[in-house]
Amino acid sequence: MKDKYNDFYQQAMDFSSTLSNTPWTRYRILVLIIGYTPEWSKSMKTPLLSCLLIFFSINCHADYLSSMKATPVADDIYAILTPARDIPNPENMGWNSNSAFVVTKTGVLVFDTGSSETIGNALKQTIRQATDKPVKWIVNSHAHGDHWLGNIAFKESNPVIYATSTVNYLTKSEGATWVENFNRLSEGATGDTPLLLPNKIIDSRTELLLDETKIVLFPSGDSHSPGDLIAWLPQQRVLISGDVVYSDRMPTTSASNLPQWITMLNELQQLDPAAVIPGHGDVTDEEGLRRLHALLSGIRDEVQKGYEAGLSDYEMLPDVVESLQQFEQYYPGFKDKLRSDISHVYLQIEAAEFQ
Repeated sequence: MKDKYNDFYQQAMDFSSTLSNTPWTRYRILVLIIGYTPEWSKSMKTPLLSCLLIFFSINCHADYLSSMKATPVADDIYAILTPARDIPNPENMGWNSNSAFVVTKTGVLVFDTGSSETIGNALKQTIRQATDKPVKWIVNSHAHGDHWLGNIAFKESNPVIYATSTVNYLTKSEGATWVENFNRLSEGATGDTPLLLPNKIIDSRTELLLDETKIVLFPSGDSHSPGDLIAWLPQQRVLISGDVVYSDRMPTTSASNLPQWITMLNELQQLDPAAVIPGHGDVTDEEGLRRLHALLSGIRDEVQKGYEAGLSDYEMLPDVVESLQQFEQYYPGFKDKLRSDISHVYLQIEAAEFQ
């Protein structure tokens, strides 16, 4: 029986590996294989499934942690880029947004801290691979939970946490809901993260001199979401944008002010950045800003055209997709995401008619 168990287990492991290299997906495949194997008694299945759950939970965390790395972008500036291109889920463990950090003479500034305390701790460990200086400053780009719930991991260093007053209010009022939603979406991977809120308000363009490093923080005018904050490092010509910039992931327009977003992307291009660290997607440059500007302008123009023709959002979908087809190669999930983006933009255009 032991040999039979070993043979079956190895065959199941090999088979699951051919279907997916993602730990949680492989775990589910193995559960199905074992559960539907009639010659195995319940007394054998139960302990085996328990062991598999423990193994894949550890393995999944290990894969997640090992995939997080600091990518140099310029002198003393690093990007930490998630490979995920979707919302928090069990497979990405809730890690679906980018972070960045800047090393100064005496400390570190972190821009966005991720979706949970677990992700914040992984971020902290990743930063330590590049420097042993303490995290003294944090920037929360906006109030969406995947960008700030990791703050709590840095509590011991008592950082200054910058955000706009709008974001400060939203993190207080909506923080618990973000924790609950992410915990549900990730099936418990993000956990019950305690909140560590912003403590320093910036509502206008502000130039910080952190030791000898100049960092300009400025609001986006609610481009992607209320209270967005952007960082510009003029000495290195690096822009850290939060979700005001998406590179190879479709943007989310649900909380946006689309006309302002399009205007802001024009302004960001005038900075002539050498590198742009986006909120989602790979590091890009001015070309990425132009492409996103063209996409958002195209969505606005095509939805406006359909609205004036008396079409509903779902009726205009085929025409909008066809008109913007050239962007599909750059933005994974283009067609599926465009459905919701059209609806959001449609409502903005409709609302503008009554102002």
